[in-house]
Amino acid sequence: MTEEIGRAVIADLCRLPNPEAIDRTTFVELGGVEQFVSIRGRDTRNPILIVCHGGPALPSLPSSWIWQRAIEDYFTVVNYDQRASGKSATGASDGMDLSVERYVDDLVELIAWLRRELGVTKVGVLGHSWGTIIGITLAEQRPELLWGYIGVGQVISGPENEVESFGFAMRSAIADGNEQAVAELQSLGEYPGAQPLTLERIVTCRRWAQHYGGLSAYRSDFAYFTDAAGLSPYYTDGERVLIGVGQQATMAQVLPALLSFDARAKTLFEVPMLQFLGRHDWTTPTAPVERWFDRVSAPSTDVVWFENSAHLCMFEEPGKFVVSLVNLALPHATSA
Repeated sequence: MTEEIGRAVIADLCRLPNPEAIDRTTFVELGGVEQFVSIRGRDTRNPILIVCHGGPALPSLPSSWIWQRAIEDYFTVVNYDQRASGKSATGASDGMDLSVERYVDDLVELIAWLRRELGVTKVGVLGHSWGTIIGITLAEQRPELLWGYIGVGQVISGPENEVESFGFAMRSAIADGNEQAVAELQSLGEYPGAQPLTLERIVTCRRWAQHYGGLSAYRSDFAYFTDAAGLSPYYTDGERVLIGVGQQATMAQVLPALLSFDARAKTLFEVPMLQFLGRHDWTTPTAPVERWFDRVSAPSTDVVWFENSAHLCMFEEPGKFVVSLVNLALPHATSA
């Protein structure tokens, strides 16, 4: 079977042919920037769940065909390529506002558009990795818009994440007798330390943390994740190139915001708060999240541990991911 035929089979599998379904794509102007939006669900009466993707600038839609289809039975799922990301990268320009506040405002505008287009009053937001920074900020500032917030690979303290990730990589390399890894990690000096946290230093730390399963549990190779876009029914070959364009356009500005983010003092929320945590996640380590979530006050708080997952629990344990959303998130959506 050729790649072309394989992609056609996946596209056919992902079709939503029943008359109650919705499968719509469009560009929506958010904050003065055209941003790509996908809306998919088996029944238009189902509640809205917005996926706020990670990265920075790593859209969730290209790989969503692996894990999202079952969720579409219970929710109308909205993916959007954030400003200067994915298909929205065609609008990237020098001087574009890439502050956390602007990303949050874009999401507020997207929700306002969805309320008009789909006739809903509240939506849920599922943030992954970098997207959890946007999501948790929105949950704190605009609770009236949400029936709930779900954090997956939550970022609470960027500085603590770097310390935890480095420690895991070094412990794993020493236990493995991996002299190359130990030498490269030692070359970073005190990490993150007082010297500039350059992209090169970060890549070195993350490369070895991920080698020992910190991105995908028990795997040093996670090509299934990075290559999933190649079979995507939602992205053409030319559009996949835009993913790299977006990352180049955003990394220098967004990465410092990700690494310096600190939400440890944000503990009062007026919306239900859920956390999906991969037991082996050393990309956004879970210890800072645990310490923070123990102090969170909200209408309800739930934690789900994915024992065989790291940072990608929707890919690694997709069945448990769907069941957890249905059991813990859907009741908040229907009551709202």
